[in-house]
This record gives sequence, C-alpha cells and structure tokens, in this order.
Amino acid sequence: MEYRKLIKFGNSSFVISLPKEWVRKHNVKKGDMVFFEENEKSELVLSPSNIEDIDDKKIIKLNIDGMSDKEIEREIIANYIKEFSRIIITGNEVASRYKEIRGMLHNLVAIEVIEQSNERIIAKDFLNVKEIELNDLRKRLDIVVRGMLTDSKLGENKKNYENINNRDSDANRFAYVLFRVIRRGIKKSAVRKTIGMSSIGLVHELHTILTMERIADIAKRISREDYKGNLTKEEMVGLNAIYSVIIDNYNDAIKSYRLKDYKLSCEVFSRNKKVITLCDDIKLNLKTAPSSKILHLLRELSTNVSIMGEIGMMNADTTISKISYEQNSEQ
Repeated sequence: MEYRKLIKFGNSSFVISLPKEWVRKHNVKKGDMVFFEENEKSELVLSPSNIEDIDDKKIIKLNIDGMSDKEIEREIIANYIKEFSRIIITGNEVASRYKEIRGMLHNLVAIEVIEQSNERIIAKDFLNVKEIELNDLRKRLDIVVRGMLTDSKLGENKKNYENINNRDSDANRFAYVLFRVIRRGIKKSAVRKTIGMSSIGLVHELHTILTMERIADIAKRISREDYKGNLTKEEMVGLNAIYSVIIDNYNDAIKSYRLKDYKLSCEVFSRNKKVITLCDDIKLNLKTAPSSKILHLLRELSTNVSIMGEIGMMNADTTISKISYEQNSEQ
C-alpha cells in the first residue's frame, strides 16, 4: 500500500499525484482523461479512459489438436465468458471437426464465424454486454427453467423429451451471458453502478444463476430417465407427488430471492427436510431401476432448490433478529 499527500488546488479542489508505475502500466500520458468514481465502500476508484478499448480487443488462439469435443467446448465457453472479442481456433483437425465446432459456437449468443479455412476458424463476438439487463435476462432464464420442471413431470416425457433437451440449451445460453455480465460487474465498479448491485449482491446473483442452471440440467436428466424407462403407474403417482412439492418450492425460492423475503427464503431452505422424508418413505415402494434413479435426481433437485433459499437468506436483511452494534467504551 502506498500513501500520497493531499494538496489543496485553488479554492474548490484538491489534487493527488499518481504513481509512475500505474501511469506506465496503463499507457496514460499528460493530457489524457482519467475516470474516477466512488464505490459502495466510499472508496475513490480511478481508471484510465482507454481501459474499455483494451478489453474490447482481446483475442485468444486455441489449438484443438488432440483435444476431445468436451475439452474444446469447455475452452470455447470459458473464453466466451471472459469476453474475448475473437476466438481463433487452429490445428490440423479443424477441417475434419468443423461441423462439431460450428455447433458449439452456434450455442453461444451473438457469436458468428467470420472466417474459415482447413486450418483455422475465426469466431467474432458481437454481443454488447453493456446493453444487457441482468434482471430481465434472469427472468427469461427462470421462464425456461420453470417450463422444463413442469414438462419433465413423469408420464409426459415420451413427447416432451426432445423439446426439454432443446430448452436446456436455451438455459445454458442465457446462463453464459449472465455469467459475462456478472463477471464484468465484479471487475468494474462502473458496471455495478449501472446494474444497481454491490459486489456481494453480484456474488449472490452468480450463485443463483449457477444453481438455476444445475436445476435445468437435473430436469433434463429426469426427463431422459422417464423417456428411457418404463415406470409403473404407482411409481409415477408417488414420484410426481414429490416432484410437485419441489416445483412449488422452486417457485417460492425465485419469489423470495426477487423480493428479498428473508422469512420465505428460510421456509424454502427448511422444506428440503420434508422432501427428503418423502423420498425415504417412498423408497421401498419403487420396483424399477429407472424409478430409483429418478428418486435420486429428485433428492438432488430438492437440495439445489434449498441452496437457492440459502442464497436468498444471505441476500436479504433478516426480519426476525434485531441488529445492534457494539459501542466502544473507555476502560
């Protein structure tokens, strides 16, 4: 940590000198504009005027030779979330794997292939994160997740399975864009101010989106097990009864988080115990392997919904306990 002396300048201003290392690092010269703003901790944050231009020109190269499809997809998604303006995919295997790579890129919002050859693919990012409304996009993700939960209830999945798979891809697309917005907000105080959230609020938002994405994935897996298996009517009735409790709890989890309702968040968190008891009670009545797998997935689903309740508890001010502060007293 470095200290600088505050110097009075005229009748209405004060000045402070900038460290030479910081000036060199950010290529700031005499006469350049420097932005400053006060963050939520009442700290004054300085940033060079050219920082956005630098961030918007980041390019990354990825050699895919010897990588599995899953590894390639993971790298592309990670670089997308980190806001590289261009992703250059190279290697001797590009030509033979072009279709798969194109599909991976197609699953990302505002990514377009602008150049292609036998040895490289250049994908450009056209997304303007500054124009994304975080709350609106989270609502759109929630609509997708709610639909997946409703349509993956047992007995309907012979016709809904393919549709639920497609909607899981939609959920992923929304989640990746949200991760970008949240990541930028955590890094830049100006973005936090625009969004209207503190750093800790964005951390809660990140955990919420991650949990919603997991819930969508579990709904897809439940649909797949129902599609592949042959559950008895009694098994469907029993498991759907548990599923209905979990879906209602998810709806309350979203409501409590949105409204910062501490009491309702506590109730969401506590209901997981009720679901676990229901799962234990039905366990001995399940005769088929798919029904046992689905029961396990319902437990996992309920746990993730309760995590959303826990996040809501941290995100809201308590309405139960009384808050006070210690007073310093002289000995």
